[in-house]
Amino acid sequence: MVIALSFGGVAFVILQLFIGAQAGIFPIPGGDELIWDRVGDALWTGAPVYYNAPRLIDSFVYAPPLAVAFGLVSWLPIDAQHLLFLVLRILSLRVIAGSWIGAGIACWFPLVAFDLGGGNFNLLVAAAIVAAVFGRPQLAVWGALAKFGPVLAIHPRDWRPALAVLLVAFVITLPWLYLWPQWLDLLIADLGNPGQLGPQVPIPWFLRLAAAGALVLLVRAPWARALAATLAIPAFYWASLVVLLAPLAVLVRERQTREALPGRASTPLALEGEAGRP
Repeated sequence: MVIALSFGGVAFVILQLFIGAQAGIFPIPGGDELIWDRVGDALWTGAPVYYNAPRLIDSFVYAPPLAVAFGLVSWLPIDAQHLLFLVLRILSLRVIAGSWIGAGIACWFPLVAFDLGGGNFNLLVAAAIVAAVFGRPQLAVWGALAKFGPVLAIHPRDWRPALAVLLVAFVITLPWLYLWPQWLDLLIADLGNPGQLGPQVPIPWFLRLAAAGALVLLVRAPWARALAATLAIPAFYWASLVVLLAPLAVLVRERQTREALPGRASTPLALEGEAGRP
């Protein structure tokens, strides 16, 4: 039954992608992928990395280490980049669900097809959150450099490896240190003009951030950190709702751990030590 449900989820996503491609909903490459390619090229040519588009929504808004990362692949044809990012999004489903069977079941979640075909990396952010909750914070550091929220998924005991990754991320930007103040200026502009970033879920970030803080401080459970990391994403578009896969997946895997280890994982705190890694 579970295997049939998994294959059904994959078929469901493929059908959505096929219909969406026929209707022009999923352009190849996706809109954000064109921004990443432009930014990667700008890094090497000396063109502006930030404020490089007439509208803020079309500009690059992530931290400088990610500009360098995109610069490493911008030499590839844009279609090859699209394929690379698509593979990363598919692998993200595996990390989120903990198995390929689970990844297929996750395909039933609304907006998975949209994210796979839409040229964003919300699924990578969700995977980073899940990995951090289960003790692997490295990907969450990179996710936080894009969307801040994943940093809340990192348990305090895992800050040492997280800080090591952050140091590496900073070091690779040494030839482009001038990008950091430009990025900070852009963040200030973002906070002052949230409407320029396009239509979003109409709940202000400071309210979501307060709720995220309450979850981290008051609810001592892995799923709460995953939900807090999701709520704390600053620019939360309707498509960003797919990141809710992260707390849902953590909750399901907590339950599986409880069933597999009766008597040993009777509390959420114990589950953090017993849960298998993604």
